[in-house]
Amino acid sequence: MTMKIVYFSKGVRGSRCLAHILEAGYEIKAVVGVNQEDDLDMLSRKYDFPIIFPEKLNTFATVKVLEAYNPDLFILCGYNKILKQLIIDIPPLGTINLHGGKLPEYRGAAPINWQIINGETTGGCSIIYVDEGIDTGDIIAQEIYSITDEDTHASVLEKTLTIFPPLLEKVLQQIENGSVKAIRQDPLEGHYHKRRYPRDSKIDWQSMDDIQVNNLVRGMHGPYPAAFTFLGDTTIEIDKTKLLQETTGGVPGQVLQKCGKDVIVGAKNRGLLIEEITIDGKQVDPAIILKIGEKLIS
Repeated sequence: MTMKIVYFSKGVRGSRCLAHILEAGYEIKAVVGVNQEDDLDMLSRKYDFPIIFPEKLNTFATVKVLEAYNPDLFILCGYNKILKQLIIDIPPLGTINLHGGKLPEYRGAAPINWQIINGETTGGCSIIYVDEGIDTGDIIAQEIYSITDEDTHASVLEKTLTIFPPLLEKVLQQIENGSVKAIRQDPLEGHYHKRRYPRDSKIDWQSMDDIQVNNLVRGMHGPYPAAFTFLGDTTIEIDKTKLLQETTGGVPGQVLQKCGKDVIVGAKNRGLLIEEITIDGKQVDPAIILKIGEKLIS
């Protein structure tokens, strides 16, 4: 059996997984995109499939366009638009989605960020059947990976980009030969995590302890707006921090001491080492900008 696939794609996960299954010989009838992307354009030229951009997704007009490809399966990979049942039900073998978080604990948007921010030591790459809920469909496959104290959003993203392509190929093989053993999710279990906006990366020195600030910095370091604070009217992006072994007490937000090019700033409970900052798009050594006694504000 040769499955005819319509692939819904956005971003690096979408293009990376698409390239993998194309190389494995799967037939892509069309790609549904969100924005023009160089990687998708290159794959389109190489493998001769169209990229379509429906003006409105969940309409009968779009149903007709998608049905014309006579698809057996829809794959959503990095795609961030919600599909309604009239779209989900088109392919006879179902619609599947690649979700970048452990399920059912991390439903919703930005699961990689949230896993780090919440201090998780493991994360998950999940492939599920799509229903009209938010990441509540049956789990076809899930691979758990470790999150270390040194991991950031960028490094964890790379882990998922290594895991997802072969995991997707494995799932496609199971769908082809009818060996899928999906696990039903209880919609009442787990948690839904909201979309993150740039304002959510603001550090609140008064209410956040050193671990919480460090996790926020790690969780937002990568292709997302960085954790940030203010020195007067100047916005300072905090790119890298480090928890201290020794206890350094002081006023939350205050620059307590310098350590070479780094500085120690007080969190709610104790000091935290600030190792890398960015101001107006330029990386600057913290000790050059931040003076002892100055106070960072939320």
